Amino acid sequence: MSTVKEIRRENLQLLVERYGSMKKLNEELGRKDNTLTQILNESVHSETGSKKQMGDKVARGIEEKLFLGYGWVDADHSHEAFPEDTDMIYLRKLDVRACCGSSGCANLEQDESEANIEIFGVNQQWFQENVNAIRTQGYDVITARGDSMEPTFKNGDMLIVDRHDTDARREGIFCCLIDGDIYIKRLQKVPGAIRFVPDNKSYDSFEIKKEEFDQLVKVIGRIVSSMNLKRYE
Repeated sequence: MSTVKEIRRENLQLLVERYGSMKKLNEELGRKDNTLTQILNESVHSETGSKKQMGDKVARGIEEKLFLGYGWVDADHSHEAFPEDTDMIYLRKLDVRACCGSSGCANLEQDESEANIEIFGVNQQWFQENVNAIRTQGYDVITARGDSMEPTFKNGDMLIVDRHDTDARREGIFCCLIDGDIYIKRLQKVPGAIRFVPDNKSYDSFEIKKEEFDQLVKVIGRIVSSMNLKRYE
């Protein structure tokens, strides 16, 4: 199975072929440097000795400029039409398990290009009804682990995270990194603190003082929707 970095290079080649040349692609993107050529040719970085590869910033910039939809550059399109011929919106499913239990799990601090395990598409109507009717960029999918957020989320549910919504002053369900562990909890403002509340009443809430919040907590994003795991006998 190809890595995300390999898929990005393959998709860059597809775009070069579609626009006729790297020069025309760069013109369409408004780029005047040779970064994309170096990525395509796998040029070796003079300082590190490693091959130049496409990072998240460049990938998301290409998608935005060419109206490809968030995550298109990370998906395997070797047997597909270009996205404007479909009504699909692509989401990244990261190999990240955010704990809905009494303790977290530390697996977000890796390179997200390596953490990416799957790209899947949803149609625009579903996305607009369940995620956002206007913005399509900035969303990732992670997996819930544990039972502290039941019945809202169950163990194994796929959760859509809005990575642009990190304002903990806005109450809601958030994915947060605390002391190296990832948690999903309902955040509430209380006098002098932010309270982390489980929906499962068998678990206890905990609080972090407001003046310590920014130092102790990294808000990954707000949970905006879920794909609930249904089990049948």
